[in-house]
Amino acid sequence: MQYYQKMDKYQIAQTNKYNVFRCLSRNRPINRSAIANVTDLSIPTVMSIVDDFLSKGIVRSIGKGESAGGKPPEMLEIVPDRFYYIGLDVGSTKIRIVANNFNIQQIASFQEPTNIHMPTKQFVDHLCKMIIDFATQLNTDLKQILGIGIAMPGLIEKETGRVIFSPDFKWHNVPLKDWLQEKLPFPVVVENANRTLALNEAYIPGEEDHTVFSINLGYGIGAGLIIGEDIYTGASGTSGEIGHIVLKNNGPLCQCGNKGCLEALASGEAIAQQARQLIKRKVPSIIGELVQNDISRIDAKVVFKASEMGDKAARKIVDTAAKYIGIGLSMAVNILDPDKVILCGGLTKNGEEFVKKIIINMQKHKMRNSSRHMVISIGTKGEYSTANGACQMLANFLWWQRLLPF
Repeated sequence: MQYYQKMDKYQIAQTNKYNVFRCLSRNRPINRSAIANVTDLSIPTVMSIVDDFLSKGIVRSIGKGESAGGKPPEMLEIVPDRFYYIGLDVGSTKIRIVANNFNIQQIASFQEPTNIHMPTKQFVDHLCKMIIDFATQLNTDLKQILGIGIAMPGLIEKETGRVIFSPDFKWHNVPLKDWLQEKLPFPVVVENANRTLALNEAYIPGEEDHTVFSINLGYGIGAGLIIGEDIYTGASGTSGEIGHIVLKNNGPLCQCGNKGCLEALASGEAIAQQARQLIKRKVPSIIGELVQNDISRIDAKVVFKASEMGDKAARKIVDTAAKYIGIGLSMAVNILDPDKVILCGGLTKNGEEFVKKIIINMQKHKMRNSSRHMVISIGTKGEYSTANGACQMLANFLWWQRLLPF
């Protein structure tokens, strides 16, 4: 058995080139000497690689930096408009698309309602058209687009980009990557939406050596674990499905087929469904008044509004959801002991009181003295965070696979 693999001169040169690029992308602006220090490469090697990048328009000089006693160094940065990444967040209620420049900064965005009832192949064809239309409106050569990162809810086979199962869309074994790649002129990478959200929310320049657990509390419930700068996908690519841990025996039926899952008990859709059942049973509540007795209009926002107005039935639903989310989160914290926990998604926008109740329940049920140094925060990167995470995921993939245009 071969345990070690030798690299030839070309592989070594490519690795050096990619390490210099990574350094430039993570530390901007920066000079040649600093690049050599960070990458542990010789000054002549760095100078040769930087000169190559300059000649290809990948890097540019932005003037002189501060002198440390000698000649002021030339400062360098990646040319942001040299290439672009596109990220697509395929959500159950909205489809959001963004373009990021070569520095992984958002430069354009668009969203539209999701037609979740559209036939699968027709839906994917629509995604293709949406991507091409969006790319065309960037007013750039399509050859400058390095690829498209797709953030999709459900179980994704990481090697093939196949959607094994998506409860939200009721898809089974859909070859999403293959169907998209047939019609798109650039590489396609597919990843679970909760993990791309986690990647974007976790990234803070200069803080790459940490473990972050991000939980997405929205229409459904999912999570992602980021170790350093990498998504933890698991052996089969299905990690992060915290929404499908069973917390209540013989509880409500979940879309995954099990009963009593966290998602079936405490997601935005679960909260709305519980309120609909409450109105059908004619339980006293102002929820019906808020929707003019049209139960199809009941969503989680309506339930939270009724709770804030003092409605006891609505408050019970909200408090129960906070309890189950807290219990589920305590399980993750006990197992993972992360540096940070980030609460994301639409449910976190329903007031500080709800978030506090989640944290109180988490603290109540987690193991005593565990995660003593853990920091808990709310996601801050907005409604396009998942799509931007898809761009970041794509950039990481192209870097690891040595597919950038060097």
